[in-house]
Amino acid sequence: RSPFDSYVKFWEALSGTMKERLSAGAAAAKLEDFFGDGEKDNSDEDRSKKPITVLMLDEIDYLVTKKQTILYNFFDWPLRATSARLIVIGISNTINLPERLSLKLQSRLGGERCHFKSYTVDETVAILKTRLDGDASQVFDEDAIKFASRKTGNLSGDIRKAFHMCKVAAQNALDDYASGRRRIVEGSHPKVKISDVQRGSRDMYTSIIHKAISCSSSYEALVLIAIGALKKAKVGKDIVSLDVQEMLTKIESIANGSGEERYLSARLSLGDLLGILSRLGDAGILTLTTPKQSNHPWPLIQTSLEPYEINSSYRNTSHSKLAEKHLAEQRLF
Repeated sequence: RSPFDSYVKFWEALSGTMKERLSAGAAAAKLEDFFGDGEKDNSDEDRSKKPITVLMLDEIDYLVTKKQTILYNFFDWPLRATSARLIVIGISNTINLPERLSLKLQSRLGGERCHFKSYTVDETVAILKTRLDGDASQVFDEDAIKFASRKTGNLSGDIRKAFHMCKVAAQNALDDYASGRRRIVEGSHPKVKISDVQRGSRDMYTSIIHKAISCSSSYEALVLIAIGALKKAKVGKDIVSLDVQEMLTKIESIANGSGEERYLSARLSLGDLLGILSRLGDAGILTLTTPKQSNHPWPLIQTSLEPYEINSSYRNTSHSKLAEKHLAEQRLF
């Protein structure tokens, strides 16, 4: 689906029982006439009696086009509405999306933001058990559900990933029983174990993420190698949170020591780095978290990938030499 289909769906909902389905261009024109340049014969008193249309745009990251006209129109209509009243609420997976938008579009956004925290492991476990039909313990081992919850929490906090992980694990287990690779003990029934979830997790994340890393640009490679190098230096810590400022310092150090023009020319600003981090976060390679300290304005960076995994992803690519230099394990001989 195209981002422009949002015009089509919105007008279809507004047209009531008619459910008028138009092309994207025609729907946009209808919306412009309805909220923008429609009849202006309403006094303030009359307008206050008009019903309010509340539009909730979920995952508006996908509505960001090159010219950003779609989001601009949606957030501009409430300000220009004369014959109708409109409230637009946008939900984004990118914590700094407003700062990445054009100044023209930013001028149309409201100043209020609400940050939603990711589900905790315990909350994810409870949701998974609720969504499983019947008694969850009859289908999944307790450890299997907990592993799926922790893995999801470490990677993105997106509950849909946990559902998909459990689905893949259940399919793997069913295939094993059907093919005879696993036998049912007499008096028991098929069950999804933690090993099934671990295998499903690897199938879901490892191959896709490693492929995405191997195709990264020179600047993205600098960022990921810097993350791996900083994480390698903090070995022993369960959860490593990296600061944006130390990231910039490390990137500059790696670029200056590379001896290659494509890295030496990288003079990333704070905005450049935040943009790259957001793209990598959208790809599931890393996670941006909101600091608990109110005086800390920038997100913290976390990733479940180990330095050796990043290094392995860059093997047989144009960035292998740089990755090997900073991420390879030291050998004594």
